[in-house]
Amino acid sequence: MEPSKSSPVRFSDIAEAPTQPTTTRVQSQQSVSTSSDNSMIRMWRQCSYWWSTALLLFATFVVIYGIAKQWNNPPWAQTRSHPVFEIAIFLALLFWIALLEGCQISIVGLQAVDMRPYEHSHPRAYRCSELVHDGANVERFLVGRQFLLLFSGFLVTRIGGAKTESFYIGDWEWSSEASQVFWFNSVLLTIVIIVPGQLVTQLVASDKMLGFLNLPFAPFWTVVMPCLAIESIGLLHSTYLLKDILCWAFSVDLGQRDPVKVMDKNALYYIRVGISSIILTFAGVFVIKGIFGLQTNISQGAGWDLLPGWGAFLITCVLILIMAGAEGLQVSALVLVTAQTSEIKASSPLAYRTCQLLYTGSNLQAFLVGRQFMVAIMIVLLSRATTYSGEHGTLVTGSDWGMGSQFAEVLLQSGFLGAVFVSTVAQLVTQVTASIYPASFINNRVLNVLLRIMLMFELSGIVNSCWPLAWAFNAIARLEKDPFKSLAENALERKESMGVPMKVRSESDLHQREFVNHEKVFKVSLV
Repeated sequence: MEPSKSSPVRFSDIAEAPTQPTTTRVQSQQSVSTSSDNSMIRMWRQCSYWWSTALLLFATFVVIYGIAKQWNNPPWAQTRSHPVFEIAIFLALLFWIALLEGCQISIVGLQAVDMRPYEHSHPRAYRCSELVHDGANVERFLVGRQFLLLFSGFLVTRIGGAKTESFYIGDWEWSSEASQVFWFNSVLLTIVIIVPGQLVTQLVASDKMLGFLNLPFAPFWTVVMPCLAIESIGLLHSTYLLKDILCWAFSVDLGQRDPVKVMDKNALYYIRVGISSIILTFAGVFVIKGIFGLQTNISQGAGWDLLPGWGAFLITCVLILIMAGAEGLQVSALVLVTAQTSEIKASSPLAYRTCQLLYTGSNLQAFLVGRQFMVAIMIVLLSRATTYSGEHGTLVTGSDWGMGSQFAEVLLQSGFLGAVFVSTVAQLVTQVTASIYPASFINNRVLNVLLRIMLMFELSGIVNSCWPLAWAFNAIARLEKDPFKSLAENALERKESMGVPMKVRSESDLHQREFVNHEKVFKVSLV
Protein backbone atom coordinates (compact mmCIF):
# COMPACT_ATOMS: atom_id res chain seq x y z
CA MET A 1 0.00 0.00 0.00
CA GLU A 2 1.47 3.32 -1.09
CA PRO A 3 1.63 5.99 1.62
CA SER A 4 0.18 9.37 0.74
CA LYS A 5 2.94 11.79 -0.29
CA SER A 6 1.11 14.72 1.20
CA SER A 7 0.87 13.25 4.67
CA PRO A 8 3.41 14.58 7.15
CA VAL A 9 3.74 11.34 9.12
CA ARG A 10 5.08 8.05 7.74
CA PHE A 11 4.09 4.55 8.65
CA SER A 12 5.17 1.13 7.51
CA ASP A 13 3.00 -1.10 9.59
CA ILE A 14 1.00 -2.68 6.78
CA ALA A 15 2.05 -5.61 4.64
CA GLU A 16 -0.40 -7.00 2.15
CA ALA A 17 -0.63 -10.78 2.14
CA PRO A 18 -1.72 -12.96 -0.79
CA THR A 19 -5.44 -13.32 -1.37
CA GLN A 20 -7.12 -16.18 0.49
CA PRO A 21 -10.62 -16.83 -0.90
CA THR A 22 -11.79 -19.00 1.97
CA THR A 23 -10.54 -17.10 5.00
CA THR A 24 -10.44 -13.43 5.80
CA ARG A 25 -8.70 -12.42 8.96
CA VAL A 26 -6.98 -9.46 10.55
CA GLN A 27 -4.09 -10.31 12.81
CA SER A 28 -3.36 -7.79 15.54
CA GLN A 29 -2.15 -7.58 19.07
CA GLN A 30 -5.29 -5.81 20.15
CA SER A 31 -8.89 -6.54 19.21
CA VAL A 32 -11.49 -3.81 19.35
CA SER A 33 -15.15 -4.73 19.53
CA THR A 34 -17.68 -2.63 17.63
CA SER A 35 -21.31 -1.94 18.35
CA SER A 36 -22.23 -2.68 14.72
CA ASP A 37 -21.49 -6.39 15.38
CA ASN A 38 -24.48 -6.57 17.71
CA SER A 39 -27.67 -7.55 15.91
CA MET A 40 -29.88 -5.95 18.55
CA ILE A 41 -28.13 -2.62 18.14
CA ARG A 42 -28.44 -2.88 14.36
CA MET A 43 -32.16 -3.52 14.73
CA TRP A 44 -32.49 -0.58 17.13
CA ARG A 45 -30.66 1.67 14.68
CA GLN A 46 -32.90 0.60 11.80
CA CYS A 47 -36.01 1.36 13.87
CA SER A 48 -34.58 4.70 14.93
CA TYR A 49 -34.54 5.87 11.32
CA TRP A 50 -38.35 5.75 11.35
CA TRP A 51 -39.24 7.13 14.76
CA SER A 52 -36.48 9.76 14.61
CA THR A 53 -37.81 11.01 11.27
CA ALA A 54 -41.31 11.23 12.76
CA LEU A 55 -39.87 13.12 15.74
CA LEU A 56 -38.10 15.57 13.39
CA LEU A 57 -41.31 16.24 11.45
CA PHE A 58 -43.19 16.85 14.70
CA ALA A 59 -40.43 19.11 16.05
CA THR A 60 -40.36 21.14 12.84
CA PHE A 61 -44.13 21.60 12.95
CA VAL A 62 -44.04 22.74 16.58
CA VAL A 63 -41.24 25.26 15.96
CA ILE A 64 -42.86 26.74 12.83
CA TYR A 65 -46.26 26.80 14.55
CA GLY A 66 -44.79 28.67 17.50
CA ILE A 67 -43.19 31.26 15.21
CA ALA A 68 -46.45 31.64 13.26
CA LYS A 69 -48.28 32.30 16.54
CA GLN A 70 -45.50 34.74 17.54
CA TRP A 71 -44.83 32.82 20.74
CA ASN A 72 -41.16 32.92 19.84
CA ASN A 73 -38.46 35.22 21.17
CA PRO A 74 -36.64 37.03 18.32
CA PRO A 75 -34.07 39.74 19.13
CA TRP A 76 -36.31 42.43 17.65
CA ALA A 77 -39.73 43.88 18.46
CA GLN A 78 -42.44 41.66 17.00
CA THR A 79 -44.71 44.66 16.53
CA ARG A 80 -42.39 45.60 13.64
CA SER A 81 -42.28 42.15 11.99
CA HIS A 82 -44.61 39.53 10.51
CA PRO A 83 -44.60 35.76 11.23
CA VAL A 84 -43.97 35.00 7.55
CA PHE A 85 -40.87 37.20 7.64
CA GLU A 86 -39.62 35.50 10.80
CA ILE A 87 -40.19 32.01 9.35
CA ALA A 88 -38.32 33.03 6.18
CA ILE A 89 -35.36 34.38 8.21
CA PHE A 90 -35.37 31.23 10.36
CA LEU A 91 -35.23 28.91 7.33
CA ALA A 92 -32.63 31.04 5.53
CA LEU A 93 -30.32 30.98 8.55
CA LEU A 94 -30.84 27.24 8.92
CA PHE A 95 -29.88 26.78 5.25
CA TRP A 96 -26.74 28.91 5.67
CA ILE A 97 -25.74 26.93 8.76
CA ALA A 98 -26.05 23.75 6.67
CA LEU A 99 -23.72 25.21 4.03
CA LEU A 100 -21.18 26.29 6.64
CA GLU A 101 -21.17 22.83 8.18
CA GLY A 102 -20.81 20.90 4.93
CA CYS A 103 -18.17 23.20 3.46
CA GLN A 104 -16.02 22.90 6.57
CA ILE A 105 -15.91 19.11 6.15
CA SER A 106 -14.96 19.42 2.48
CA ILE A 107 -12.37 22.16 2.93
CA VAL A 108 -10.61 20.51 5.88
CA GLY A 109 -10.75 17.09 4.22
CA LEU A 110 -9.40 18.34 0.88
CA GLN A 111 -6.28 19.93 2.37
CA ALA A 112 -4.06 16.99 1.37
CA VAL A 113 -5.55 16.63 -2.14
CA ASP A 114 -3.92 18.10 -5.25
CA MET A 115 -6.85 19.96 -6.82
CA ARG A 116 -5.21 20.83 -10.14
CA PRO A 117 -6.56 17.75 -11.97
CA TYR A 118 -10.12 18.83 -11.09
CA GLU A 119 -9.92 22.44 -12.26
CA HIS A 120 -12.30 21.85 -15.16
CA SER A 121 -14.41 18.95 -13.89
CA HIS A 122 -15.13 20.65 -10.53
CA PRO A 123 -14.62 24.38 -11.12
CA ARG A 124 -16.46 25.62 -8.01
CA ALA A 125 -14.55 23.29 -5.71
CA TYR A 126 -11.27 24.17 -7.40
CA ARG A 127 -11.87 27.91 -7.03
CA CYS A 128 -12.62 27.54 -3.32
CA SER A 129 -9.61 25.28 -2.76
CA GLU A 130 -7.23 27.55 -4.67
CA LEU A 131 -7.95 30.37 -2.21
CA VAL A 132 -8.66 28.67 1.10
CA HIS A 133 -5.81 26.14 0.92
CA ASP A 134 -3.23 28.83 0.22
CA GLY A 135 -0.84 29.42 3.14
CA ALA A 136 -2.60 29.94 6.47
CA ASN A 137 -6.03 30.53 4.91
CA VAL A 138 -7.51 27.30 6.29
CA GLU A 139 -6.81 28.63 9.78
CA ARG A 140 -8.36 31.98 8.82
CA PHE A 141 -11.36 30.24 7.26
CA LEU A 142 -12.01 28.23 10.43
CA VAL A 143 -11.92 31.40 12.52
CA GLY A 144 -14.35 33.36 10.35
CA ARG A 145 -16.63 30.40 9.76
CA GLN A 146 -16.96 29.58 13.42
CA PHE A 147 -18.12 33.06 14.35
CA LEU A 148 -20.66 33.15 11.52
CA LEU A 149 -21.88 29.68 12.47
CA LEU A 150 -22.25 30.47 16.15
CA PHE A 151 -23.88 33.87 15.66
CA SER A 152 -26.30 32.34 13.14
CA GLY A 153 -27.00 29.59 15.67
CA PHE A 154 -27.69 32.17 18.37
CA LEU A 155 -30.12 34.00 16.06
CA VAL A 156 -31.87 30.76 15.09
CA THR A 157 -32.18 29.91 18.78
CA ARG A 158 -33.75 33.31 19.48
CA ILE A 159 -36.09 33.29 16.47
CA GLY A 160 -37.25 29.70 17.02
CA GLY A 161 -37.04 29.79 20.82
CA ALA A 162 -39.95 30.21 23.20
CA LYS A 163 -41.09 33.43 24.83
CA THR A 164 -44.14 31.93 26.53
CA GLU A 165 -43.93 29.00 28.95
CA SER A 166 -47.16 27.33 27.83
CA PHE A 167 -47.88 25.69 24.48
CA TYR A 168 -51.07 24.42 22.86
CA ILE A 169 -52.34 23.45 19.41
CA GLY A 170 -56.07 24.09 19.17
CA ASP A 171 -57.73 22.22 22.02
CA TRP A 172 -54.57 20.21 22.72
CA GLU A 173 -52.93 22.03 25.59
CA TRP A 174 -49.63 20.64 26.79
CA SER A 175 -48.98 20.03 30.45
CA SER A 176 -46.65 22.48 32.19
CA GLU A 177 -43.94 19.81 32.39
CA ALA A 178 -44.12 19.00 28.66
CA SER A 179 -44.19 22.68 27.74
CA GLN A 180 -41.14 23.39 29.91
CA VAL A 181 -39.07 20.49 28.60
CA PHE A 182 -39.96 20.37 24.92
CA TRP A 183 -41.00 23.96 24.17
CA PHE A 184 -39.56 26.50 26.59
CA ASN A 185 -36.21 24.72 27.01
CA SER A 186 -35.88 24.28 23.22
CA VAL A 187 -35.51 20.49 23.10
CA LEU A 188 -37.54 20.23 19.88
CA LEU A 189 -35.80 23.28 18.44
CA THR A 190 -32.44 21.63 19.11
CA ILE A 191 -33.48 18.62 17.00
CA VAL A 192 -34.47 20.93 14.14
CA ILE A 193 -31.12 22.74 14.30
CA ILE A 194 -29.08 19.53 14.51
CA VAL A 195 -30.58 17.38 11.76
CA PRO A 196 -31.42 19.54 8.70
CA GLY A 197 -29.20 22.42 9.77
CA GLN A 198 -26.00 20.55 10.55
CA LEU A 199 -25.81 16.78 10.28
CA VAL A 200 -27.18 16.12 6.79
CA THR A 201 -24.62 18.25 4.96
CA GLN A 202 -21.84 17.02 7.25
CA LEU A 203 -22.58 13.39 6.42
CA VAL A 204 -22.90 14.02 2.69
CA ALA A 205 -19.71 16.10 2.58
CA SER A 206 -17.74 13.52 4.57
CA ASP A 207 -18.58 10.94 1.91
CA LYS A 208 -18.45 13.17 -1.20
CA MET A 209 -16.08 16.01 -0.28
CA LEU A 210 -15.32 17.21 -3.78
CA GLY A 211 -18.85 16.76 -5.08
CA PHE A 212 -20.44 18.68 -2.21
CA LEU A 213 -18.11 21.66 -2.60
CA ASN A 214 -18.96 21.74 -6.31
CA LEU A 215 -22.73 21.97 -5.80
CA PRO A 216 -24.39 25.04 -7.41
CA PHE A 217 -24.84 27.11 -4.24
CA ALA A 218 -21.87 29.36 -5.09
CA PRO A 219 -19.71 28.20 -2.16
CA PHE A 220 -17.00 30.72 -3.01
CA TRP A 221 -19.38 33.64 -2.36
CA THR A 222 -21.79 32.16 0.18
CA VAL A 223 -19.22 30.49 2.44
CA VAL A 224 -15.52 31.04 1.67
CA MET A 225 -15.50 34.81 1.10
CA PRO A 226 -17.81 35.71 4.05
CA CYS A 227 -15.69 33.59 6.40
CA LEU A 228 -12.39 35.10 5.24
CA ALA A 229 -13.91 38.60 5.26
CA ILE A 230 -15.06 38.28 8.88
CA GLU A 231 -11.63 37.04 9.90
CA SER A 232 -9.86 39.87 8.06
CA ILE A 233 -11.72 42.48 10.12
CA GLY A 234 -9.65 41.40 13.11
CA LEU A 235 -12.59 40.99 15.48
CA LEU A 236 -11.46 37.46 16.35
CA HIS A 237 -7.67 37.77 16.18
CA SER A 238 -7.44 37.22 19.92
CA THR A 239 -8.01 33.58 18.99
CA TYR A 240 -4.43 33.33 17.75
CA LEU A 241 -3.08 34.83 20.96
CA LEU A 242 -5.10 32.41 23.08
CA LYS A 243 -3.96 29.54 20.85
CA ASP A 244 -0.31 30.45 21.45
CA ILE A 245 -0.94 30.68 25.20
CA LEU A 246 -2.67 27.29 25.14
CA CYS A 247 0.23 25.70 23.26
CA TRP A 248 2.71 27.20 25.73
CA ALA A 249 0.69 26.07 28.77
CA PHE A 250 0.47 22.46 27.56
CA SER A 251 4.02 22.36 26.14
CA VAL A 252 2.89 21.64 22.59
CA ASP A 253 5.84 21.12 20.24
CA LEU A 254 5.70 24.06 17.81
CA GLY A 255 8.05 22.23 15.47
CA GLN A 256 5.18 19.93 14.41
CA ARG A 257 3.58 22.68 12.37
CA ASP A 258 3.81 22.77 8.59
CA PRO A 259 5.90 25.89 7.82
CA VAL A 260 3.66 26.66 4.83
CA LYS A 261 0.74 27.21 7.22
CA VAL A 262 2.56 29.64 9.49
CA MET A 263 0.74 32.96 9.63
CA ASP A 264 2.70 36.12 8.85
CA LYS A 265 2.88 37.97 12.17
CA ASN A 266 3.57 41.51 11.00
CA ALA A 267 2.68 44.85 12.60
CA LEU A 268 -0.91 44.77 11.29
CA TYR A 269 -1.33 41.29 12.80
CA TYR A 270 -0.35 42.48 16.28
CA ILE A 271 -2.55 45.59 15.99
CA ARG A 272 -5.54 43.36 15.19
CA VAL A 273 -4.64 41.01 18.03
CA GLY A 274 -4.55 43.97 20.43
CA ILE A 275 -7.89 45.40 19.27
CA SER A 276 -9.49 41.95 19.25
CA SER A 277 -8.23 41.23 22.77
CA ILE A 278 -9.83 44.45 23.99
CA ILE A 279 -13.12 43.53 22.31
CA LEU A 280 -12.97 40.00 23.75
CA THR A 281 -12.31 41.37 27.24
CA PHE A 282 -15.18 43.85 26.84
CA ALA A 283 -17.52 41.08 25.69
CA GLY A 284 -16.37 38.76 28.48
CA VAL A 285 -16.95 41.40 31.15
CA PHE A 286 -20.53 41.98 30.03
CA VAL A 287 -21.25 38.27 29.66
CA ILE A 288 -19.91 37.46 33.14
CA LYS A 289 -21.69 40.52 34.60
CA GLY A 290 -24.98 39.37 33.06
CA ILE A 291 -24.59 35.82 34.34
CA PHE A 292 -23.73 36.82 37.91
CA GLY A 293 -26.38 39.57 37.86
CA LEU A 294 -29.11 37.12 36.70
CA GLN A 295 -29.66 39.28 33.61
CA THR A 296 -29.29 36.59 30.95
CA ASN A 297 -31.85 34.07 29.75
CA ILE A 298 -30.26 31.24 31.72
CA SER A 299 -31.86 32.76 34.83
CA GLN A 300 -35.34 32.97 33.27
CA GLY A 301 -38.06 30.33 33.38
CA ALA A 302 -39.25 27.72 35.84
CA GLY A 303 -36.33 26.07 37.59
CA TRP A 304 -33.75 28.32 35.97
CA ASP A 305 -34.88 31.28 38.10
CA LEU A 306 -33.76 29.36 41.20
CA LEU A 307 -30.13 29.38 40.08
CA PRO A 308 -27.87 31.76 42.02
CA GLY A 309 -25.41 33.83 40.03
CA TRP A 310 -22.42 31.67 40.94
CA GLY A 311 -24.35 28.53 40.01
CA ALA A 312 -25.22 29.92 36.58
CA PHE A 313 -21.57 30.87 36.10
CA LEU A 314 -20.32 27.37 36.98
CA ILE A 315 -22.81 25.78 34.59
CA THR A 316 -21.68 28.16 31.84
CA CYS A 317 -18.02 27.26 32.44
CA VAL A 318 -18.78 23.53 32.20
CA LEU A 319 -20.72 24.09 28.95
CA ILE A 320 -17.80 26.07 27.49
CA LEU A 321 -15.29 23.36 28.39
CA ILE A 322 -17.45 20.63 26.84
CA MET A 323 -17.92 22.63 23.63
CA ALA A 324 -14.21 23.43 23.43
CA GLY A 325 -13.30 19.75 23.67
CA ALA A 326 -15.93 18.71 21.14
CA GLU A 327 -14.82 21.29 18.57
CA GLY A 328 -11.14 20.42 18.80
CA LEU A 329 -11.85 16.69 18.72
CA GLN A 330 -13.73 17.03 15.43
CA VAL A 331 -10.90 18.90 13.73
CA SER A 332 -8.33 16.38 14.98
CA ALA A 333 -10.47 13.52 13.67
CA LEU A 334 -10.76 15.07 10.21
CA VAL A 335 -7.05 15.87 9.98
CA LEU A 336 -5.82 12.49 11.26
CA VAL A 337 -8.14 10.52 9.00
CA THR A 338 -6.05 11.64 6.01
CA ALA A 339 -2.73 11.38 7.86
CA GLN A 340 -0.68 8.24 8.48
CA THR A 341 -0.59 7.58 12.15
CA SER A 342 1.87 4.81 13.03
CA GLU A 343 4.27 7.16 14.80
CA ILE A 344 1.46 8.48 17.02
CA LYS A 345 1.66 5.39 19.21
CA ALA A 346 5.17 6.28 20.38
CA SER A 347 4.85 10.06 20.59
CA SER A 348 1.19 10.36 21.70
CA PRO A 349 -0.04 7.04 23.15
CA LEU A 350 -3.32 8.43 24.51
CA ALA A 351 -4.08 10.00 21.13
CA TYR A 352 -3.35 6.64 19.51
CA ARG A 353 -5.91 4.88 21.73
CA THR A 354 -8.47 7.59 21.00
CA CYS A 355 -7.84 7.10 17.26
CA GLN A 356 -8.33 3.34 17.63
CA LEU A 357 -11.76 3.97 19.13
CA LEU A 358 -12.60 6.72 16.65
CA TYR A 359 -11.81 4.69 13.52
CA THR A 360 -13.29 1.39 14.69
CA GLY A 361 -16.26 0.07 12.74
CA SER A 362 -18.68 2.90 11.93
CA ASN A 363 -17.52 5.06 14.82
CA LEU A 364 -16.20 7.90 12.67
CA GLN A 365 -19.61 8.75 11.25
CA ALA A 366 -21.30 7.95 14.55
CA PHE A 367 -18.90 10.41 16.16
CA LEU A 368 -19.90 13.15 13.69
CA VAL A 369 -23.54 12.62 14.64
CA GLY A 370 -22.97 12.40 18.39
CA ARG A 371 -20.59 15.36 18.43
CA GLN A 372 -23.04 17.55 16.56
CA PHE A 373 -25.79 16.55 18.96
CA MET A 374 -23.61 17.58 21.89
CA VAL A 375 -22.46 20.85 20.29
CA ALA A 376 -26.00 21.86 19.32
CA ILE A 377 -27.15 21.37 22.90
CA MET A 378 -24.22 23.50 24.06
CA ILE A 379 -25.10 26.24 21.55
CA VAL A 380 -28.71 26.39 22.72
CA LEU A 381 -27.71 26.48 26.39
CA LEU A 382 -24.85 28.95 25.89
CA SER A 383 -27.18 31.16 23.89
CA ARG A 384 -29.40 31.32 26.96
CA ALA A 385 -26.41 31.86 29.23
CA THR A 386 -24.78 34.71 27.31
CA THR A 387 -27.77 36.56 25.81
CA TYR A 388 -29.44 39.22 27.95
CA SER A 389 -33.17 38.83 28.55
CA GLY A 390 -35.73 41.52 27.77
CA GLU A 391 -36.59 43.35 24.55
CA HIS A 392 -36.43 46.80 22.94
CA GLY A 393 -33.23 47.46 24.85
CA THR A 394 -34.98 47.18 28.21
CA LEU A 395 -33.38 44.65 30.52
CA VAL A 396 -35.45 42.43 32.82
CA THR A 397 -33.29 43.28 35.77
CA GLY A 398 -30.18 45.32 36.56
CA SER A 399 -28.54 47.94 34.35
CA ASP A 400 -26.38 48.09 31.26
CA TRP A 401 -23.87 50.40 33.00
CA GLY A 402 -25.28 53.40 31.17
CA MET A 403 -24.52 52.10 27.68
CA GLY A 404 -28.03 52.89 26.39
CA SER A 405 -30.99 50.97 25.01
CA GLN A 406 -29.56 50.64 21.49
CA PHE A 407 -26.39 49.06 22.87
CA ALA A 408 -28.47 46.66 24.95
CA GLU A 409 -30.74 45.69 22.05
CA VAL A 410 -28.09 45.35 19.32
CA LEU A 411 -25.20 43.83 21.27
CA LEU A 412 -26.59 42.30 24.47
CA GLN A 413 -30.07 41.04 23.61
CA SER A 414 -29.13 39.91 20.08
CA GLY A 415 -26.38 37.70 21.50
CA PHE A 416 -23.61 39.39 19.48
CA LEU A 417 -21.22 39.93 22.39
CA GLY A 418 -22.05 36.45 23.65
CA ALA A 419 -21.20 35.02 20.23
CA VAL A 420 -17.84 36.84 20.19
CA PHE A 421 -16.98 35.49 23.63
CA VAL A 422 -18.17 31.91 23.13
CA SER A 423 -16.84 31.50 19.58
CA THR A 424 -13.37 32.61 20.67
CA VAL A 425 -13.07 30.91 24.05
CA ALA A 426 -15.15 27.77 23.50
CA GLN A 427 -14.58 27.01 19.83
CA LEU A 428 -11.94 28.82 17.85
CA VAL A 429 -8.98 28.35 20.18
CA THR A 430 -9.32 24.57 20.28
CA GLN A 431 -10.29 24.29 16.60
CA VAL A 432 -7.26 26.21 15.40
CA THR A 433 -4.96 24.43 17.85
CA ALA A 434 -6.26 21.00 16.79
CA SER A 435 -5.90 21.83 13.08
CA ILE A 436 -2.19 22.48 13.63
CA TYR A 437 -1.41 19.90 16.35
CA PRO A 438 -4.11 17.22 15.90
CA ALA A 439 -2.35 14.38 17.73
CA SER A 440 -1.10 16.49 20.64
CA PHE A 441 -4.56 17.96 21.19
CA ILE A 442 -6.30 14.62 21.75
CA ASN A 443 -3.43 13.10 23.73
CA ASN A 444 -5.41 13.08 26.99
CA ARG A 445 -8.02 10.92 28.75
CA VAL A 446 -10.67 13.66 28.97
CA LEU A 447 -11.29 13.71 25.22
CA ASN A 448 -11.33 9.92 25.11
CA VAL A 449 -14.18 9.94 27.65
CA LEU A 450 -15.90 12.75 25.74
CA LEU A 451 -15.71 10.68 22.54
CA ARG A 452 -17.42 7.75 24.26
CA ILE A 453 -20.24 10.02 25.44
CA MET A 454 -20.71 11.29 21.87
CA LEU A 455 -20.95 7.72 20.56
CA MET A 456 -23.64 7.03 23.17
CA PHE A 457 -25.57 10.10 21.98
CA GLU A 458 -25.58 8.72 18.44
CA LEU A 459 -26.61 5.29 19.67
CA SER A 460 -29.67 6.83 21.37
CA GLY A 461 -31.13 7.37 17.88
CA ILE A 462 -32.75 10.74 18.64
CA VAL A 463 -31.21 12.44 15.61
CA ASN A 464 -30.83 9.39 13.37
CA SER A 465 -33.29 10.93 10.91
CA CYS A 466 -30.14 12.55 9.51
CA TRP A 467 -29.28 9.27 7.75
CA PRO A 468 -32.45 8.97 5.58
CA LEU A 469 -32.18 12.69 4.79
CA ALA A 470 -28.53 12.25 3.81
CA TRP A 471 -29.45 9.35 1.51
CA ALA A 472 -32.20 11.47 -0.05
CA PHE A 473 -29.84 14.44 -0.48
CA ASN A 474 -27.26 12.21 -2.16
CA ALA A 475 -29.86 10.67 -4.48
CA ILE A 476 -31.36 14.03 -5.50
CA ALA A 477 -28.01 15.75 -6.01
CA ARG A 478 -26.59 12.67 -7.79
CA LEU A 479 -23.18 13.27 -6.33
CA GLU A 480 -20.44 11.18 -7.86
CA LYS A 481 -17.86 9.32 -5.83
CA ASP A 482 -14.73 11.35 -5.21
CA PRO A 483 -11.95 10.39 -7.66
CA PHE A 484 -9.63 9.95 -4.69
CA LYS A 485 -9.89 8.37 -1.27
CA SER A 486 -12.81 9.65 0.74
CA LEU A 487 -12.79 10.18 4.48
CA ALA A 488 -14.40 6.75 4.87
CA GLU A 489 -11.74 5.04 2.75
CA ASN A 490 -8.98 6.86 4.61
CA ALA A 491 -10.60 5.67 7.83
CA LEU A 492 -10.26 2.11 6.52
CA GLU A 493 -6.52 2.66 6.13
CA ARG A 494 -6.39 3.90 9.69
CA LYS A 495 -8.04 0.64 10.76
CA GLU A 496 -5.46 -1.35 8.88
CA SER A 497 -2.55 0.57 10.35
CA MET A 498 -3.92 0.49 13.90
CA GLY A 499 -5.08 -3.12 14.09
CA VAL A 500 -8.81 -2.45 14.36
CA PRO A 501 -11.43 -4.56 12.52
CA MET A 502 -11.09 -4.18 8.74
CA LYS A 503 -14.37 -3.47 6.99
CA VAL A 504 -15.36 -1.59 3.84
CA ARG A 505 -18.57 -0.01 2.67
CA SER A 506 -20.32 -0.28 -0.63
CA GLU A 507 -19.83 2.72 -2.87
CA SER A 508 -23.36 4.02 -2.46
CA ASP A 509 -23.52 3.80 1.32
CA LEU A 510 -23.66 7.00 3.35
CA HIS A 511 -24.51 5.33 6.63
CA GLN A 512 -23.24 2.79 9.11
CA ARG A 513 -23.57 -0.49 7.19
CA GLU A 514 -20.19 -2.05 6.46
CA PHE A 515 -19.31 -5.28 4.72
CA VAL A 516 -16.27 -7.46 5.34
CA ASN A 517 -13.87 -7.49 2.41
CA HIS A 518 -13.23 -11.13 1.58
CA GLU A 519 -10.66 -10.41 -1.14
CA LYS A 520 -7.70 -9.15 0.89
CA VAL A 521 -5.94 -10.12 4.04
CA PHE A 522 -3.88 -7.55 5.86
CA LYS A 523 -1.14 -8.48 8.26
CA VAL A 524 -0.92 -5.72 10.84
CA SER A 525 1.94 -5.35 13.28
CA LEU A 526 1.67 -2.66 15.89
CA VAL A 527 5.01 -1.05 16.66
